[in-house]
Amino acid sequence: MNTVKRKSGGLKKLIILAAILILPGFLYYLLEKKGENRYKTLPIYGEKVLTGTSSRRMGKEIPDTLFHHIPPFSLVNQQAKEIPVLANDSTVVVVNFFYSRCASFCAQMNDEMNRVAERFANNELVNFYTITVDTLYDTPEVLREYAKGYQPETKKWHFLTAGKDDVFHIARNGFLVDAVQDTTKAASFIHSASLILVDSQRRIRGYYDASQKKEVDRLIDEVKLLLVEEIREKSPYK
Repeated sequence: MNTVKRKSGGLKKLIILAAILILPGFLYYLLEKKGENRYKTLPIYGEKVLTGTSSRRMGKEIPDTLFHHIPPFSLVNQQAKEIPVLANDSTVVVVNFFYSRCASFCAQMNDEMNRVAERFANNELVNFYTITVDTLYDTPEVLREYAKGYQPETKKWHFLTAGKDDVFHIARNGFLVDAVQDTTKAASFIHSASLILVDSQRRIRGYYDASQKKEVDRLIDEVKLLLVEEIREKSPYK
């Protein structure tokens, strides 16, 4: 009886191991070969330049393209800890810009960011960053007080303020969105209302209007899609 149980247990372990090893390749084959008309990769935003070279993929020569990449940067979070952002090439990130004294759409935007962060709280491959454009006022202490209702530490979510790099430069040249002080009003800034999806190669894959619930629902779906795409791109079977 014990011999039969040991054999059965060993067989189960073998099946689980085989499934782990085979699944990424199977997903790739299913999506790339069997689902050509049903599966579409997410767009890549920003300037694109053909390099003049090509790579072979599934028996086809595909022109190599140089895409816009967001340079890694370093800011300080609500715990006064310096955070290197986009330095890890294995995670997908969602980013938005705000400021704590914002009297318009920022609260709704961060509520929607929280909804997405809660959905992926247990997924180590997804991180979240909310960056203030009012770095003089929004100190780590201010951000910590602002963010405490969201419990960001439980969701891999950082609220970021002034650090080694310039926030306005990061927004405009990295994420390709507006970020500027509104000189017509006191303590006012003009900035994007989008949640921004970035892949592990630091390429922008989507902009989502946080004022529209359907747009944020789409973001949740496209984070899942991007995670599958990441598996596909890293598959040895491609």
